[in-house]
Amino acid sequence: MGRELYLILGIAESAPEREVKKAYRRLARKYHPDINPGDRDREELFRRISEAYEILTDPRKRDFYDTHGYYSETVLGTEGSGWDLSFREDPAPTASSGFQEMLDGFLGPGKANGESEAETTESGAGNDIEARVSLTFGESMSGLTTGLELVRKRRCDACRGAGIGPGSGEEDCRACSGQGRLIRARGHLRFSAPCPECRGRGHVRIPCPRCRGRGRAGRDERVRVEIPSGVSSGSRLRFPGMGHADAKTGERGDLFVVTNVAPHSFFRRAGDNLYCTVPVTIPEAVLGGKIPVPTIDGVAMLRVPPAIQPGQVLRLRGKGAPSLRVEGARGDQYVEIQVVVPRVIDERSKEILRELARLHPDDPRKELETYAR
Repeated sequence: MGRELYLILGIAESAPEREVKKAYRRLARKYHPDINPGDRDREELFRRISEAYEILTDPRKRDFYDTHGYYSETVLGTEGSGWDLSFREDPAPTASSGFQEMLDGFLGPGKANGESEAETTESGAGNDIEARVSLTFGESMSGLTTGLELVRKRRCDACRGAGIGPGSGEEDCRACSGQGRLIRARGHLRFSAPCPECRGRGHVRIPCPRCRGRGRAGRDERVRVEIPSGVSSGSRLRFPGMGHADAKTGERGDLFVVTNVAPHSFFRRAGDNLYCTVPVTIPEAVLGGKIPVPTIDGVAMLRVPPAIQPGQVLRLRGKGAPSLRVEGARGDQYVEIQVVVPRVIDERSKEILRELARLHPDDPRKELETYAR
């Protein structure tokens, strides 16, 4: 029977009450008059959203609406009389489609217009577009200019964003023949109720044939954006004026690009600092010296102090990732030392190690004896 209230909230007819409440809260945050002062269209839509919420969250009202296709505050008192109060046995063939087109004009088109790849959010100047870009670790360090395939909405030239057809933009409601009310007679009794298709106004909106009442239309476009150096996974970059155009003013929203950076096999990033692990030989660990270390700028020489211990961390200043917050600034690179113990198989090497043990008889585990007592 009736589907209008479910279409308004964007839910299925079998949706439980918790989904009704969730849909109402979501739409209320978007269409509440306090958020859209002076916007009569959204104020009217919010009134209808509230009406749908009130009916669909009341089990008795919802049951009557599902059975008869409409609801009025005066009908429940006569619900048990056995009379047929449904006024929708012969619905107009274009009424529901006209309502859907008008609803699309308020809520905007769905994913059929190509918005599955770019999420959109409302902004004061129109609609913002959010797109996601994947980069390699090297691209995130150096930055790049890349192209994005977007579906951007422009204000309809035919209706100038109004969403209504030529002339007055309205026609008499076919369901009630322009009367605004539906009358049903049973014997000597006559019942009258506001027409659910035109909500008692007697006329319905004629959508613009070019934009189907939406006030704007999407167009495939390729835009080029510059990704700065230093971005990381989750960085959100703003490009003003590159979003959707507002149907009324023509002003464009913004484009937000969220980056996803692939991990690197050698470097690990934390903030603007980079971390890595570099192996050294036993002679290098004992005697110290300079060793080559890879950085994002190339190879740098790192001074290793004598008698360095495994796991000790050394720092290369200014060799980290470029900062997005401070222009020209960079983090540091931290190098963890990993001592590699060789596999000795010849007798000469073994004798040298035994001699080294006799020269340095210190027991590094001596302090551990206290824990065994």
